[in-house]
Amino acid sequence: MRQTISLLSLFLISVAILSSCTKEKKKEISSSPLDESSIAVNLVAVQEIEHSLPIISSGLVATETESRLSFKVGGVIKTIFVKEGQLVTKGQLLASLDLTEIDAQVSQARNSLDKTKRDLERGQRLFKDSAATLEQIQNLQTATQVAEESYRIASFNRLYSTIRATNSGRVIRKFLNEGELASPGSPVLIVNSSAQDEWIVKIGLPDVDWVRVKSGDRAKISIDAYPNETLDAEVQTVNEGADALSGLYQAEVKVRPGKYKLASGLFARVEIAPSAKLKLKSIPIEALVEGSGRNAYVFVVGDSKTVVRKIAVQVAYLDGKQAFISGGLENVQKVITSGSAFLTEKSVITIIQK
Repeated sequence: MRQTISLLSLFLISVAILSSCTKEKKKEISSSPLDESSIAVNLVAVQEIEHSLPIISSGLVATETESRLSFKVGGVIKTIFVKEGQLVTKGQLLASLDLTEIDAQVSQARNSLDKTKRDLERGQRLFKDSAATLEQIQNLQTATQVAEESYRIASFNRLYSTIRATNSGRVIRKFLNEGELASPGSPVLIVNSSAQDEWIVKIGLPDVDWVRVKSGDRAKISIDAYPNETLDAEVQTVNEGADALSGLYQAEVKVRPGKYKLASGLFARVEIAPSAKLKLKSIPIEALVEGSGRNAYVFVVGDSKTVVRKIAVQVAYLDGKQAFISGGLENVQKVITSGSAFLTEKSVITIIQK
């Protein structure tokens, strides 16, 4: 019996001790400086850096001296001496027209010239014998000159009734075949100078990117044919006139293929690193609230350290997890990140130091 009473006494004492400890713990918690109505936030320092957003575009691989070859005059194609993909040398005969009609035109012009020369010689003899007037002689001289020019035109057209390679390279496209009628100036073959590795990528730039690019800027080229490789490149030319259809400004990026084999028509992604950099403020992207276009807001700590201020900022661009700000943070050292989504201008905060 006494043993039971002793155990009961020990149990009551233990309960009293635990109750006392719980009250002390509650008292400590209630005396903590953390206000249950405040919002816990983190601060991040605003960084000022010189940064330039890369320009991303795409285009097709081509060569600097790509030539679209055609006949000077129209006619039926007699022979095409090359095939697509074939290597050619400068001056090599590539195609020719059926010369039946063209040779007839040359012969007709030559016969007309011979006749006017004979008429002029006969008229000059008659003029010496006073049997012809000066006006008649002058007319014969004019007719002879016209016949000479007609013969020159016919001979010139015959010369360009064939197509010869203007540069050593490769035939990359054939538009017409033997027996087809070729119009004057209509492309028959396209030949590039791939043997000289003069490869370029033509891209279109909007006005916001055009103002940031200049000749000599470095670039990187990615091609699906080499998925794990990038080729060095450099901006070669930037046009100052926009395309009438697309409204984009054309630029040419010169590629250094190195050991890699390229071909005209390959699709390429271009990343240009503009040399012109801007001084911008950098903050984490989660610090932005209520964004609309390039306008957004951030929260900063007020003078009392327990309230916040909401200020407007201008976003230059976003890059990954960073936001680059062009205006609004001139006198701000730190911005609120974690917890900013729950804040209002009347919020009370507690700063948590990581």
